[in-house]
Amino acid sequence: MFVVAFSLLFILFFSSLSYTLPFVLAFIIALWTKPLNKYLQKKFKISNAISSIISTTLVFSLLGILISAVLYKITNEARLLLTKIPNLETIRSYVELYLNELNSFFGQLDPALIEKAYPQLTAMLSGTFDVTVGILNTIISFVIGLPVALMIAFITFLATYFFSKDMPDIVERFYSIFSFHGKEKMHSILKEGSSMIAGYFKAYSTVIFLTFLETLIGLSILGIDYALILSILSAIMDVLPILGISAVYIPLALYNLYLGNTFVAVGLLILYVIVTVARQIIEPKLVSTTLDIHPVMILAAIFIGLKAYGFLGMIFLIALMVVYKILSKVRIL
Repeated sequence: MFVVAFSLLFILFFSSLSYTLPFVLAFIIALWTKPLNKYLQKKFKISNAISSIISTTLVFSLLGILISAVLYKITNEARLLLTKIPNLETIRSYVELYLNELNSFFGQLDPALIEKAYPQLTAMLSGTFDVTVGILNTIISFVIGLPVALMIAFITFLATYFFSKDMPDIVERFYSIFSFHGKEKMHSILKEGSSMIAGYFKAYSTVIFLTFLETLIGLSILGIDYALILSILSAIMDVLPILGISAVYIPLALYNLYLGNTFVAVGLLILYVIVTVARQIIEPKLVSTTLDIHPVMILAAIFIGLKAYGFLGMIFLIALMVVYKILSKVRIL
């Protein structure tokens, strides 16, 4: 019954997220700014409505400045990078030339082996190339379609203010539907749940940030242009199944080989191995420690989820284990 109920709620939430996203974000931000709201009320002796508008304005102003600065930098780098990325035919011709050189160097490679390897290699390159260019185009398209994003941001701002202002009433009405014993149980569930969910997001944010930081430092050491945008792309690709950071590293290494920068290309491949190995070691341990779940269970959730339904499948299985753990701790299950 628990698995069925959780699955239905999970499907309902994600299938309707495109319509409810501003309000979901608003509620999360309102919860996040709740301590600041209380502090302002206590410090300046002001009403809940005034403290809510001040805290909401402060948070959105800081987010707006930060996002604007990052988007400005990313957009400029993305435009320059798109003009310098070689087309797919150029990369394919270089791969063919490289395989022929390997064949002439070793002199022992089976022609059938090259014939089989070439389509697979070009197919992989095609996929990584298309994904990388697609992300860059998405970034630019997002900036071009900024009026829509501003409308969503404005709706989120208003919803955050109303959620923040009415949070005491929302909490009171929510608890009013339960008996005295039920209120205690629900309070325990929400307390334990917020702690574990915050820990889950903290763990994955740490993993993604480490990928970004390792990539930024590595690319800066290698002297590669557009290190910031490439590091952000790597962090974004890190959460995607199958391709992962290879969608950034492999085309970049091949491009440097094409330019004759063998040292940089080899350095990129070494950096790719380091980042990948570090992630595989850190992720299960960090997530399992934060969520108090055995590392083998986390590994199983990651592998089975990705295999069955990609990134969303992984989120589903990990969330299923987290909710089960929460309900077990408060003796509901």
